Amino acid sequence: MSLLAVRYIDQPYQRLDDVLDKSDVGIILVQNSLIIHYLKTATSGPLWKLGNLMGTERVAYRLFSELPQSLETIVRDGSHVVFDKDIVYNTVLPRSFSRTGTCDFYVSRSSYLTTPLAMVAQKNSPLMPRLNKLTCKNPPRIITVTSVFSLSNLWGMFVVLGCGFVMAVVVLVMEQMCGWAKWEEQGQVDTQDTHTTTITTITTTTTTEHALH
Repeated sequence: MSLLAVRYIDQPYQRLDDVLDKSDVGIILVQNSLIIHYLKTATSGPLWKLGNLMGTERVAYRLFSELPQSLETIVRDGSHVVFDKDIVYNTVLPRSFSRTGTCDFYVSRSSYLTTPLAMVAQKNSPLMPRLNKLTCKNPPRIITVTSVFSLSNLWGMFVVLGCGFVMAVVVLVMEQMCGWAKWEEQGQVDTQDTHTTTITTITTTTTTEHALH
């Protein structure tokens, strides 16, 4: 038997502002790239904010040849993101995909300093389907996972079931205690009524006897 589940993949950084608002996330820039010039000359917006961070501990500079190593270390552990041109991602991410066979990284949906680029190939070239698969820009956020039944992936179900049993026992005990308390209270009221009736009868009888005398 197998278990079919849907897993949600978190992709928190879709805008540059999302990264800038997280003070504990570092930003990697490629040394001597054109984007550094834009950051230095920006006068407003998120690019200006990023330019103000240049020279601080939040910004790390890497050579283009060092990006694959940075992806596998400080980017993979979630402590840094890479901010650079799409052409860089189109070169680095396919290498990671070719090595692992999975899309372990994603590219934000917002773009800055848009520059048109294209990859040209011969019509009906057998290379095109393969090239289209190597982008990995926007991997799916929801995936379906099939796994074999085991205690490691079913423990949550047993926890919920156990909590339900515990709550049922607690409710049963409370109902029993309330029932016993009500029964004891009703018994005390019946006893008081009996004593009152007896005293009244004796008094009335005594009064009648005095009247006869």
